[in-house]
Amino acid sequence: MNYIQLQASVINHQKFRKISTVQKMNCKMINEQIKMMDYLAQKDIYPISSKQNVFWFLSPFRNEKTASFKVDNSTNRFYDFGEGFGGTLIDLISKLENISIIETIQKFNENSFSFQKQNDFHIEKIQTKNEYKILELKEISSFPLIQYLEERKLPLEIVKRYCKEIHYKLNQKTYYAIAFPNNENGYEIRNKYVKMCLVKKDISLIKNNQNQLKIFESWSDFISYLFLFPTDEFLYDFLILNSIALLRKNIELRNKYEKIETYFDQDDTGKSATNFLKTELKDKVKDDSNFYKNYKDLNEFLIFEK
Repeated sequence: MNYIQLQASVINHQKFRKISTVQKMNCKMINEQIKMMDYLAQKDIYPISSKQNVFWFLSPFRNEKTASFKVDNSTNRFYDFGEGFGGTLIDLISKLENISIIETIQKFNENSFSFQKQNDFHIEKIQTKNEYKILELKEISSFPLIQYLEERKLPLEIVKRYCKEIHYKLNQKTYYAIAFPNNENGYEIRNKYVKMCLVKKDISLIKNNQNQLKIFESWSDFISYLFLFPTDEFLYDFLILNSIALLRKNIELRNKYEKIETYFDQDDTGKSATNFLKTELKDKVKDDSNFYKNYKDLNEFLIFEK
């Protein structure tokens, strides 16, 4: 090899190392900044069960009746027990899209993939698309559910006025949880391990025939408010969105109120939601979240301050 060939070889090797470093950086950035749950949700792939921060899916790679596809939301990694295969978000996209890892990274660099963060997701996006049957609705009495409410600092006496204990069968297995009803006869389902919706996702409007409305993202924030301000329970109407994505639903309903106060999460989505209402309804809207500004939401404020 002559000098010129040697120099060319060195230059090409340096270019290869540079490209490899960029690809590794891109890959690391993608895996750190984009949640696998967000990617799956935007492809309408939702978990059917969860425990702590681990979510179980029917595998997107084949038809199956028993969930064998696991996502650990804390590490942002998946494992498919049926395939004996797992890895990062890049690995998942590469397999689902049937493209190479390099092509996957290139698509991100070209903005061919578009992701909208599911800010409600802690698993609020779970909507049951599988076979289920509601077995029983009754007053909350199971110890694990009462213990869960105590951990969230949600008083049982108040919760019982608005929620029930639900027993239901999902994919041939029986479960129980706290059920908060919505306007479409659906239920927001909560216990220590599961956060999902049965029947149909919708808002919940609690009417006291008042001309002022208070809006919350979740029923736990609503219950937290009633504990903090017990004399307000019948002085206002209350709208619980159950998902910030339902904010635009029934704008005409909100037009009926003289004054609207919001208690959204302390994040960009919550602020954006309040700004949207202020744009639509002008001076009718007031952001009342300032007193829990150092916490994610009203329930977290209750847990750590009271």
